[in-house]
Amino acid sequence: MTGEEIKNLLDITDYYNRYDKNKRWDYVALLVGRATQAAEINEIQNISEDKTKSIGKSLYEEGMIIEGCGIFYSSSTKKATLKSGRIFLDGLVYAVETKELSTTGTAIIGVWKISSVLTEDVDDSLRNPARGYPEYKSRGAYRIVTKAQWGLSTDFHDNATFCEVYEIENGIIKRLKKVKPDIIRYDKHAHGNYAVDGLNISFVSSTSGKQIFKVSKGFAHINGYETEIFQDINFSVDEVIDSEDITKEVTQSETLTESTNKIMLAHLPVENVSIVRVTKQKTVKNLLHGTAGCIDELPDDSVTKIIEVKQGAKIYIEGTDFRFISASDGLDWSLSGDEPTPGSKYDVTYEYRVNAGFTFNTTSVTVSDSDFLKDAPIDVTYDYRMPRRDIIIMNEDGTVELVRGQADADNPIVPDTPSGAIRLAEVFQKWITSPEVNNSVRSIQEQIDELYKKIHELEGKINGG
Repeated sequence: MTGEEIKNLLDITDYYNRYDKNKRWDYVALLVGRATQAAEINEIQNISEDKTKSIGKSLYEEGMIIEGCGIFYSSSTKKATLKSGRIFLDGLVYAVETKELSTTGTAIIGVWKISSVLTEDVDDSLRNPARGYPEYKSRGAYRIVTKAQWGLSTDFHDNATFCEVYEIENGIIKRLKKVKPDIIRYDKHAHGNYAVDGLNISFVSSTSGKQIFKVSKGFAHINGYETEIFQDINFSVDEVIDSEDITKEVTQSETLTESTNKIMLAHLPVENVSIVRVTKQKTVKNLLHGTAGCIDELPDDSVTKIIEVKQGAKIYIEGTDFRFISASDGLDWSLSGDEPTPGSKYDVTYEYRVNAGFTFNTTSVTVSDSDFLKDAPIDVTYDYRMPRRDIIIMNEDGTVELVRGQADADNPIVPDTPSGAIRLAEVFQKWITSPEVNNSVRSIQEQIDELYKKIHELEGKINGG
């Protein structure tokens, strides 16, 4: 503490300290025969303290953890348990004890450095202990007591300063950056971004349009900073599906299970079925024939085939007596052959296409109608979920997110890892089953070990040959 800070803390006039680091005092030279001033003793302490702090600040950043100081957070109770340890504050290393804190919303957790004055009125042992001498039990110097304790940024303490260490947001713990810039630069340029330990990804479940993944505790170096997840966490992402339309997929009779009217589809998994079109056969009796040579329209659209036209015992021949006009779904009697008497009635049997009722699942569609021609083609219009390859990354601030790739039926494209992030895993979204998670290489050492293994295998093949 500076002399001015101590004087304000003591709040008395009997304290003197002329030290100012801008004067560049290096020593206080005490001379024989001269009285030692209380101010000089105070100045000696300040000179020593400044030298010690200058060394510490050249090695550590404010709030840097020296030992211990771990954290555990319970999402259910909203309480954080801060472990004991040692931490660097204002040029010196201070001890902190274990403490439990209750949090709400986004919480900034750190260490409060609190200073207080201890006098002989509070602690009688500060009086002169030299029994048998005239000054025995007389009052002497005060003591400045400084302690460090865990707390929230929203707390308040007299004569205190706060240094942030952790942030808790949405149940995720982030360690705030406390590293020397030169170390950051070296690590970033020499090693890039890499996971050191843990940070394994696993799939948990899909529910209510969300996919839930688990990230194991661990840490990585990203842009030169050590980024750590202090306990296993779950994170969720929206289940975004890329689908493709299949228009009128023609399904032949061999894909139909006649006993259940179930049709197996070619592109899976099915997201939605919009139309199932089947062929039915129908006989219309007493169709009224108009004037001679006219076109008699049939009562159904999408007629595909005329099976029989007859009046009593008389059967009319297509192409000789009439022709079928598909554009108007009618019979044209303008040919030179026979035709019914104008105003009379006749029977027509034909096949026509119609939208059928259906139900579906991820692999098939089941036709609800029972009176369709099962040996005729069936058209199904539907959407299916295209496979996609995503990646899960961790950013410099410790947040974990999923980056979606480009979906494709045959060759889904994996997205690039964004700058300033590390890839933790690749997620193959098949949609038929749970996502397939493949964790990425965890550290540089793992890459070296894998390379060594391949070299060793190659040597074995060469020697064996």
